[in-house]
Amino acid sequence: MAAHHQDHTRLTFELPVIDHKKLKALAALSGISLKDLILTCLRENLLSENEPNEETIKVFQDTDQRKKLVRYKNADDLIDKLGLK
Repeated sequence: MAAHHQDHTRLTFELPVIDHKKLKALAALSGISLKDLILTCLRENLLSENEPNEETIKVFQDTDQRKKLVRYKNADDLIDKLGLK
């Protein structure tokens, strides 16, 4: 049985099978574990201490005021229009 360190915790969550497969493939292609891929993404995006620049702050202000919003039919429409397919 593996020992658990007191400075770590276990996180369990559900996600669609297709997303899990994509993440596993991306991790494999990157030569890292799925855990390391997720931690890297979290650290670089959500847990970053970077400060937003002026353009980002302006976008936040506009969206808070519901200005310049772009609407999409659904997530697939968003992904398609962003060219991520």
